[in-house]
Amino acid sequence: MKSKLILRAAALMLAAPLMATFTYAADSASGEWRVYVRGVRVDCNAADDGTVCVPLYDFCTEMTDDEADISCDDGVFTAEWNGTTVTAAAGEQYIISNDRYFWCGAENEPRDGDLYISVDALACAFGAEAKHDDTRGRVTVGDGGEVMSGDEYYDKTELFWLSHIIAAESRGEPLYGKIAVGTVVYDRVDSEKYPNTVYGVIFDMRHGVQFAPAYTGSVFRTPNEESIIAAKLCMDGARVPGEPFYFCTTEIMSTSWAGKNRPYIATIGDHAFFA
Repeated sequence: MKSKLILRAAALMLAAPLMATFTYAADSASGEWRVYVRGVRVDCNAADDGTVCVPLYDFCTEMTDDEADISCDDGVFTAEWNGTTVTAAAGEQYIISNDRYFWCGAENEPRDGDLYISVDALACAFGAEAKHDDTRGRVTVGDGGEVMSGDEYYDKTELFWLSHIIAAESRGEPLYGKIAVGTVVYDRVDSEKYPNTVYGVIFDMRHGVQFAPAYTGSVFRTPNEESIIAAKLCMDGARVPGEPFYFCTTEIMSTSWAGKNRPYIATIGDHAFFA
């Protein structure tokens, strides 16, 4: 086990501001949150968007009976335990476990000599579940389990097309904007009005061209790394709220079909999203 003192000293050198985004947001009726990991209470704080965050070191200590090997190298924290490797970078909005990508929403924040991370994401990273009781202001995390590797979990064909359409539609947009495009694709996959596969949704023509890059050819360009990460985050459950089915650039949002006919949800980067 690496020294907690060394870990905290390394974390204190990383001063990154917290930037809130849409994610799991809950309001505690009591105004405060309490987090218990395998029955032991750990420190926590709520980000501006309601994300309940806990210190990585304390979470790992209780989840693994103090058996995790935790280290920090240039702002990237690594926890290894029982065949699971979790990495979390200060300032990022996701963590990685066995090459699986889990969305945090709020940035991983150096605070009080530790790295505060979404308790929901950390629970997923260790094969556990964070159960929220909003009335009591309580989050409980039970025993962890095996985390299937990314190579096994991500369907290669689905990842190929999802990352390609995300890159084609939102290259240059923030990561959250890329996730929003992925959300539109999956909301359509889940709807009876559209095809039930990512490929089918992208190339759907029943109501005219739905995704222009599928017909201009830009969907076939190699996606950048962040678009691949966004696709993996979506495949592991990351979504924006509001169930968006349509989007367009902000330049045409007032004149587009969606802008005239569908309920507005939010603007993310240079895109407006509609239900």
